[in-house]
Amino acid sequence: MNIEETLVGDWVKERPLSSQIFQKLNIDYCCGGKRTIKEACETSGIDSHMLVNQLAGLERKSATVPGLDFNAMSLSFLSDYIYEVHHKYLYEKLPEIDGLVNKVTAKHGEKYSWLAELSQLFAALKNDLEGHLPKEEEILFPYIKEMEQNSLSHRPPFQTIQNPLAVMNAEHDEAGEILHRLRVITSDYTPPEDACNSHLAMLAMLKDLDDNLIQHIHLENNILFPKAEKMESEQIALI
Repeated sequence: MNIEETLVGDWVKERPLSSQIFQKLNIDYCCGGKRTIKEACETSGIDSHMLVNQLAGLERKSATVPGLDFNAMSLSFLSDYIYEVHHKYLYEKLPEIDGLVNKVTAKHGEKYSWLAELSQLFAALKNDLEGHLPKEEEILFPYIKEMEQNSLSHRPPFQTIQNPLAVMNAEHDEAGEILHRLRVITSDYTPPEDACNSHLAMLAMLKDLDDNLIQHIHLENNILFPKAEKMESEQIALI
């Protein structure tokens, strides 16, 4: 196997633990998952041989370690998993982080000028996600489950799943850009030496949000959506 020519998203799809390596190197494996590993290294200025060695080493170590095989899940189960693990997480954490961001910005905004941008970025991300999640839960996921039950007997109002998927992917890209900018202005969520407890908590929760959202987008962009698109094309051909 030529690891360098494998798509980043496909590699993580088959080997979920490798996401930790890509994340540590700031290589986007969700929205940027359609690039080859070699292309991703060139874009990020990373030695591809070093990354390949790390990936190969992890594969050897994890060969006998059991874990969730997202690629083997039914689409209905994966949709429910995404809702339970990622959507519910966002519904709980977004208001909490919002309160901390407002508190820290009000208290320390004059000292740390980047907090103003952080506040704007998080507000945009929160607003986008609060509009994004219901579209998946009320339109996309039910349609995917209907297809998987082989009960698709008509075209949906949106004609083809490609239309809502294009919107979802575009919104994922926007979220990915915001996360990237948040990492830049916070130096990967590194707290200042004199950070108060609220400041520490805010950055820790933003880092956790980043980790959760990256995995969330990866599961949809690289596994759920492509499989759903393939399933629809097969079923509509029979209508």
